[in-house]
Amino acid sequence: MIYLLGAGRSGTTLLSAVLHAHKNIHTLGEMHQFPEYLGENKRCSCGRSLDKCEFWSLAIKDMSPDLLKTQDYKDELNKAEAHSRIPGYLLGQKSKKRYDKLQTEILRACSKATKKKWLLDSSKYISRFLLLNRNGELNIKGIYVVRDVRGVVESFGKNVQTPKGPLATLVYYGLINAFGEVVSRLFANVLKVRYEDFVRNPENVVEKILNHLNESDTAGDTLPAEFSMPHIIGGNRMKSERQIRINPEEQWRTRLPRWKQIAYYIGVWPLMIINGYKV
Repeated sequence: MIYLLGAGRSGTTLLSAVLHAHKNIHTLGEMHQFPEYLGENKRCSCGRSLDKCEFWSLAIKDMSPDLLKTQDYKDELNKAEAHSRIPGYLLGQKSKKRYDKLQTEILRACSKATKKKWLLDSSKYISRFLLLNRNGELNIKGIYVVRDVRGVVESFGKNVQTPKGPLATLVYYGLINAFGEVVSRLFANVLKVRYEDFVRNPENVVEKILNHLNESDTAGDTLPAEFSMPHIIGGNRMKSERQIRINPEEQWRTRLPRWKQIAYYIGVWPLMIINGYKV
């Protein structure tokens, strides 16, 4: 399993779609939302409800009737994967056996529905990664995606899909990426990549990721100009597009006044310096 972790608005939907183009990688989307999608029979990115989607309908058929009664464990999963649980998990707090059993069953069913070797979960929640990383049934590789805080602030400032103000974004960004930095240093199975490096030189970053997965036999392949959106749950507005391109533009550089750029940088300056971002 491949798990993308980090803060929201860091480009994980784009990266997961690009990785899905690899012959051995199947992208599922943000699997922390699966209980909600399943319980309400929400629509996949293809536009069809899960029970009508060509991928998810196959996966659901292999799930037990108890699992399909999602309301029984939806709240339990939300509590287990809350950001507030991260310190406890880092200090060794264990998950409940029921959690591990449910996740294993869900992922096994997804694995049967695809012929690809790797499943990719772009949930981003660090607590979820720490829980799945302890699941003895999984071989998990983490990809920690970090982005310049000014790009994250500019993205959250758009009045779409859970917007946040600058101050709330700075606090959120600082906490999540502080934990993300700790996890990337503590766990050898976690690779850190910068969003900016990915959009500027996607072939190089994808090659690093494939090497991290020991898929080096296909590293170095030229990426296509366009990528098809996989059958994902969750994700941003991009998921409604059938074909997507990697766009290296960084709009915050022209949209944010210079004084705001400096202020946001100072707000989380240790992380900005650690990750090589300049004022």
